[in-house]
Amino acid sequence: MWVLYPKLGLEATLEIFEELGLRYLEYPYELFRDFEPEGVRARVSEVAGIAESFNLVPYQLHAEYGDVCFELASLDEGVRSSAFARIARWVEYAAELGVKVLVVHAAFPKPLLEASYDKVVERIIEIDVAYLRDLSRVGEDHGVVIAVENCVEPWFCSSPADLLLLMERVSSDHVGVCLDTGHLNVNGLDVGGAVRVLASHLVATHLHDNDGRRDLHLPPLSGCIDWRGVMKAFSESGYKGPLIYEFSSPEGQSARNAVEVIKLVTWYLRGLV
Repeated sequence: MWVLYPKLGLEATLEIFEELGLRYLEYPYELFRDFEPEGVRARVSEVAGIAESFNLVPYQLHAEYGDVCFELASLDEGVRSSAFARIARWVEYAAELGVKVLVVHAAFPKPLLEASYDKVVERIIEIDVAYLRDLSRVGEDHGVVIAVENCVEPWFCSSPADLLLLMERVSSDHVGVCLDTGHLNVNGLDVGGAVRVLASHLVATHLHDNDGRRDLHLPPLSGCIDWRGVMKAFSESGYKGPLIYEFSSPEGQSARNAVEVIKLVTWYLRGLV
């Protein structure tokens, strides 16, 4: 939705998506971010009401991220509990929006004065496993699958091996992986290879491109990712979910040209499968 929103309003954005023949979408966190906490639930109801007029399928919702990720890893149990409650509310929002998958970021630690790197890593793995086990139970109660996104920061959960570790330890049908192509590329990882490694755990996607150094959120074919290899990997992986874009239109690009980019990219990628 970043391609057109907030350049265009929500209703106009959905109208154009439907006209293009696109079927699935992700509701980004930015759709709700500027509302006060007590106003988010009203915004969720508003979005759900608007979406009823369209044949689009809201497949995934991106939960809150940023400071809450550090708070989830806090040494203060009260701070961790409060942060978890905030994320758990997004599971409820997903259910109200009719969304199948909630995309979340892992808990991130801050450096500790008295702990070495290896101890911090051990601790954050324990925290993330516990966090996702608890969140999976909330997801199960609401019929929502939790998708852990590979992070762009060169830290725990940036690599497919980290995500596999989490999937194995959490061991829940209500937890999977959101594969972000741009984040993998920034970390110098083979995107097609990551698709194959994580194939059995994939439940959501963020497709975008970059120069291999910065998280630019460019349309596919605008950076250096091997999209032919990526689409081949998806085809061979058996992944049955939709492929969701997460790219934005550059400053100065008109809504019309942004739409043409969507058309061209979609036409090309479909031809590779």
